[in-house]
Amino acid sequence: MTVYRTCTRDWSTTSPGAAPLAEPAVPLRPAGWLADELFLIAHDDVTGRLRAPAGVVGRGLAAAMLADLAYVGAVTVAATGMVVTGTAAPGAVDPWGRTVLRWIETDTPHPPDAWIDRLAGHAYRSVADRLTVAGLVRPRTVRRWWRRDTAYPPVDTNVAAWPWARLSMRVRRHTRLSAHDSTLARLCVATGLGGYVLGVDTSTARRQLRQLLTPVPPGVDQLVRHLAAADGRSRHSQHDRRSRHGRRSQHGRRSRR
Repeated sequence: MTVYRTCTRDWSTTSPGAAPLAEPAVPLRPAGWLADELFLIAHDDVTGRLRAPAGVVGRGLAAAMLADLAYVGAVTVAATGMVVTGTAAPGAVDPWGRTVLRWIETDTPHPPDAWIDRLAGHAYRSVADRLTVAGLVRPRTVRRWWRRDTAYPPVDTNVAAWPWARLSMRVRRHTRLSAHDSTLARLCVATGLGGYVLGVDTSTARRQLRQLLTPVPPGVDQLVRHLAAADGRSRHSQHDRRSRHGRRSQHGRRSRR
């Protein structure tokens, strides 16, 4: 793997600040927005195809974008359980973030899970466009039998692979994760991408991960918890539908006999 000096985001500004990791040199990575890194993890770092269902990834990206806004003080979860705007300086938020803030300010108050669902579709396209403009991915139409999909192969595989490789390396070394990486790792697990971070997504691996996590701001914690609960309910619902379908199919075969 080609190696470069890394940089991390200074959360008080819109431009990355120099803050090298206390590790060997690593690939240069994007500015450090959670949503950007989750997008790269959610796509194969060679083909650019999704590694998880589009709907699940969309919700994960929506939660990641809200978490990014929470880290710069632009949103928070109030004592009422509703998402509200904060007091961040305008320069700390990109144009899409400012659009989300206007929606939150002018709409009826909603809890985190409602905003995650409402922003899911918008979040995926917004992050894809942002990474395309930044020159990190190159959209490509993929033809399937019944539809056309868009894949996002990376311009540089090393850059695309760095977010999950960084997390995986630190988990394997039992290195305590920063607040940023703790949030990203939890977003990966909640979005069904835990295997790329943990090696194997089991209850034991998740328990070991929890021991490496650094506490995150309460608003960020609640966003990730709501995402995990929503996707847990979705997987449970899908399992129930498959079970009912299987029972109906089995009943039909017995009836035909």
